[in-house]
Amino acid sequence: MDCVFCKIVKGEIPSKKEFENEDIMIIHDINPKASLHLLIIPKKHLKDLSEDDGVVWASIGKLAAKIAKDKNLKSFRLVHNAGEAAEVAHMHVHLLGGVEVTREI
Repeated sequence: MDCVFCKIVKGEIPSKKEFENEDIMIIHDINPKASLHLLIIPKKHLKDLSEDDGVVWASIGKLAAKIAKDKNLKSFRLVHNAGEAAEVAHMHVHLLGGVEVTREI
């Protein structure tokens, strides 16, 4: 499989890790769009949310909330692109920290 996130999970491509457990890896985005821009990536290859049974999505939500609290983020945004909207066809969520309500996505 030629999936960039699968290669990152396997350690074949270096990344700046923020967190890792047996199911999820969180890395810093290489092209940040906010003062804090993390990618929350399931280790299991899922195309997008449509292939999840809800368990991964729930884990991502819990981790995002924990990161926001741990980093004292006053505001943050979670973005998940699915189908043709996704640049990489491996489920992931962008956590953008410190964004304002007026900021465009």
